[in-house]
Amino acid sequence: MDNITNDSEKLPSREETIRIMNHFGLSHNIINHELAVMRKARDIAHNITKISVDIELIKIGAIMHDIGRCKTHGMQHGPVGGDIIRSLGLSEKLARIAERHSMAGITPQEAEMFDLPDRCLMPESIEEKIVCLADKYHTGTIKVTIEQRFQRWIDKFGENEFLLTQIKRAKELEEEILALIF
Repeated sequence: MDNITNDSEKLPSREETIRIMNHFGLSHNIINHELAVMRKARDIAHNITKISVDIELIKIGAIMHDIGRCKTHGMQHGPVGGDIIRSLGLSEKLARIAERHSMAGITPQEAEMFDLPDRCLMPESIEEKIVCLADKYHTGTIKVTIEQRFQRWIDKFGENEFLLTQIKRAKELEEEILALIF
């Protein structure tokens, strides 16, 4: 696939984004999840009144947030997704949304535990935070609470300090974003 030539602020259209997802062989289940996250992220963004947000970046970032799942479904899918987006010559802001959405953000110490790249994997911009939070409200296309989203991992790996910290971090992210509404 040819690189899409964009400067760092330009984004692919929704149609181009779906074409990219299909090119990388993402399943319909993952694409449908990304679209559900996009709708939630868009709705959150439209309700934020206290700061400005880039709604187009949020929508395209949400659609592309799981692009790394074309190569792995593990913890590495975020950074892998960021690298794929960069390899396509797309916006660095898009790449950061993909690589920083996993869990409720991953600190450098946590990244080391999971053998992830030594780079910032914590959502920092409001757009990164909104997509990260919107992702926590969905398991596939099913709407869930933050606690329900993390219960899947607790059932698989047991209740542990890392997952309890992630739930707390997700709830703090939710509070931060809700405080920007009204």
